[in-house]
Amino acid sequence: MLLTGGPGTGKQQLLEEVRDRFGGKAPVALVDCADPQYEREAGERPSCRSATTETLYDIAQRMEEWDGPGGAVPTPRFFAGMAAVAAAQGLRQQELDEELTRYRRLLHASQTAAVRVLRNLTHGYLVALAAVVAPPAAMPLVGAALTEFLETLAAKGDEPVQTTYRDYPGAAGNAATGLRLLGRSFRRSEEGRRFAEGFLFRALREDVTAAYSGAGARLRRVGRPAILLQHSNWPVGRELLAAALDDWAEGHRGRTVLVASERMAEPLFLAGEQRTEELAVYRPDEQAPPRTWERLPARGQLGQAVLLLRMPSLTSVQIKQQVLEEVGAVDSAGLLLRAQGAVRRLSGHRPRMVQRLAEAAAHLPVLDNDRDLLAHPALLDGTPAPVRDVLLEELVLRQLPERLPVGHADRWLDLLTQLSVAHTGDCARTLLRSAELEQLAGGLTADQVQQYLLESGWPACERHFIGDFGLRQLLMCRLYGPTGAEPGPRSPADTRTSAGSGDRTRPGTGTGTGTGTRTDWHRNHSLLHAHYRALPAATDHAFGTTAAHGLNHDLVAGGGPERAIRHLAEEFPASGARAEEWCEELLAIAQAPLLRGPDVRHARMKVAEIVGTTLERQLDQLLHAVWLCEERTRPADVAAAEKMVGLLGDLALAYPEAAPVLAERAGDWGKRAAGKRPLQPCACTSHIGQGS
Repeated sequence: MLLTGGPGTGKQQLLEEVRDRFGGKAPVALVDCADPQYEREAGERPSCRSATTETLYDIAQRMEEWDGPGGAVPTPRFFAGMAAVAAAQGLRQQELDEELTRYRRLLHASQTAAVRVLRNLTHGYLVALAAVVAPPAAMPLVGAALTEFLETLAAKGDEPVQTTYRDYPGAAGNAATGLRLLGRSFRRSEEGRRFAEGFLFRALREDVTAAYSGAGARLRRVGRPAILLQHSNWPVGRELLAAALDDWAEGHRGRTVLVASERMAEPLFLAGEQRTEELAVYRPDEQAPPRTWERLPARGQLGQAVLLLRMPSLTSVQIKQQVLEEVGAVDSAGLLLRAQGAVRRLSGHRPRMVQRLAEAAAHLPVLDNDRDLLAHPALLDGTPAPVRDVLLEELVLRQLPERLPVGHADRWLDLLTQLSVAHTGDCARTLLRSAELEQLAGGLTADQVQQYLLESGWPACERHFIGDFGLRQLLMCRLYGPTGAEPGPRSPADTRTSAGSGDRTRPGTGTGTGTGTRTDWHRNHSLLHAHYRALPAATDHAFGTTAAHGLNHDLVAGGGPERAIRHLAEEFPASGARAEEWCEELLAIAQAPLLRGPDVRHARMKVAEIVGTTLERQLDQLLHAVWLCEERTRPADVAAAEKMVGLLGDLALAYPEAAPVLAERAGDWGKRAAGKRPLQPCACTSHIGQGS
């Protein structure tokens, strides 16, 4: 069973729920394949350990410690395999004894007959087992000792080691040979080690299955044992999943349930599987998993072996209930309804973000822009912190891309923060080529950053480099700092230029808390404005034209709306030609966030401030009305929508040749605004307007 979904979708919570709900009835082992503890422990003796074997050892210990119905689960097969691996590496006698002692604890707890046999075997047999698989040529006496060890197990009515290792490739039905080959495979090469680790996983699962076999087990045990792998997209998890699927294809099924979590919606090993519908869905509001889960008709071996569960988003009703629990007791002046909308828009319906944002909403005295919510506190490891920092810690810093180079781990969040202003890959590449951000990137390209985001489970968007709306808002608030600290759009009297001017702060701080106007966010937008302004007129797939792309960044950087208004007036399709393209440019320019300074858009929507022609004054009002309608961190602005439709109607009357397009856009945009939907839909804002 494979749970898929990006950060914050509840995979870990569901795995823990399975462990807690069923762990008292049947053995359940939950391990995190991304836990650095396994790498550290493997590094203590790398010749006979790896992150994978340490993960398996952790699973075996959890099975050995289980004290529910039927008692602990013995793992003699896994024990024998790890002893063989340790003995095959040429360790000194003291090191070998330490390894054997370490694994022997797996045989101490259970009171089953098979384990009592193993526990009563002398230390000499264990040394003989180790010696026979060691690299030096084994003496006949040592070989005989191993044979006696295996025969003793069989004579006592149990032969778990023999039944497993006689099937090792090349063993020719001889368990002793299989153990020797296992140890040599682990030592020989990386490919050989991976195969040996996969076989050890099979041995461990056969141990667990054996505990559920026989008439006695049917009387003493209930349910089915389970191994839960969190972060199975990391190397250890991928290796274990691949080994389990290969075993399944070869007919090694067993009774052990394997549940894993994966960030990507379509895991790489299922890339060739054609699926036309979901296999199963878990809804967090249900008290128990549905009884109607079924596999789809088999479409090949993987289609038969994998039950794919895509973690769902929370519904608007569930979000309302979550916010009500936090805010209901302190509701005032309609804050409850306002907070529900803010949580719904910012969270993207991700359960973890909903939980944290609802917690912060309880501390709100008033809520103007949704982003105001991100500065209010939530608890991080028991300590209050701004919910923005809590979510970035939980969803980004604690879930770094698995392939991210080690040297970039401490700058990953800063890099994403700087790139939050980018719209396209070209935008991001332009920023990373700049002297200010080149050092922060440390050799990473924009394409690599985007691939790492996708592999981490974050979605892509055709109009935004950071393709998740909520993540982008968290990063932008980190970059821009407190709202209202700097001037907003300039007045006509303000003649400052914005591109390429002013002092620059140290890149990578990502705080944006400077008191001047030359902070990181200003530098980045100004740099992009200058870049697109210098390009010859050309088509831009996200903004229609390069000119519109540059003017969007100019609008954010505080360059004021005057340049954008004059450009729109110069390009206005009075003759009807290019009317569609002009409307797209208007919409693209107006998709600019306003995170700094006072908001003068309502005033300029009503009364134009630009000094110019009648058309320029109309476009001054229209640009600000559309800008308000495209504000995606506030409830729908009814007044702005009505003003926008009216202004487009006035332009249609004044310019008959462009009227068909302008009238059509007035109707279409008016309907979208009335439905509380963005005028320009994109992948990352598809949830906005749903259930509002």
